[in-house]
Amino acid sequence: MSSNEITALTHSLDLLKDTYNYNHWIYSLLHPYLGAKILEVGAGTGNILQFMLRRKEIVCLESSSEFASSLQHTAEMHKNVRVVNGSIEDMFSLGISEACFDNVLCLNVLEHIDKDIAAVQNMLSALSPEGRLLLFVPACQWAYGQLDKEFGHYRRYSKSGLKNTILSAGGFVEKCHYVNFIGVFGWWYSGRIKKDAKIDPVNARIVDRLAPFISALERIIAPPVGQSLFAVVRKR
Repeated sequence: MSSNEITALTHSLDLLKDTYNYNHWIYSLLHPYLGAKILEVGAGTGNILQFMLRRKEIVCLESSSEFASSLQHTAEMHKNVRVVNGSIEDMFSLGISEACFDNVLCLNVLEHIDKDIAAVQNMLSALSPEGRLLLFVPACQWAYGQLDKEFGHYRRYSKSGLKNTILSAGGFVEKCHYVNFIGVFGWWYSGRIKKDAKIDPVNARIVDRLAPFISALERIIAPPVGQSLFAVVRKR
């Protein structure tokens, strides 16, 4: 990942630290499937980790030394949290065990990985036999724009494209649905029309305020498209 991409991601993660409602919305999708032992791939600066600190064991795999250092401050205060600085390609050589986690979380990370099928294969290998991989990825390739380029995204996913990736990696899709119907149009406008290189803080605050209402509505009516896709995956 280039220094420009790291800078853009740092700016984005710093904004998301203050979007509690949005972060909790993502966590609410994960919560019904979470077990005691969790591996988070690409944990960033811990915006979702904050909601999981009562779990028995959490391993945070983070390729950025800067982000890993930030996570280490949390690990020093919570003995159930361990930080591993490294890539998903090397995770089993870094002391992460195979076939032992109840969950592997990969939240807004898979789009940064060129060989996404191989990455999913590795994540599935880390799961216990009854474990679940929980994926959260950007959706709708037609919304791909300057923001995606600045963040180092290789792609945005369609529902069929994500399912094909999972199946090719040896996984079984238990659940897959779009999230944040309104957000995808804002992302498209910012990235493709305005060609913004950074997320607008005002827009981030607006989305955060709307998150409880949008999430409640989407629990009733499943959106046909969305800014993101959420998938629950098992081993085949």
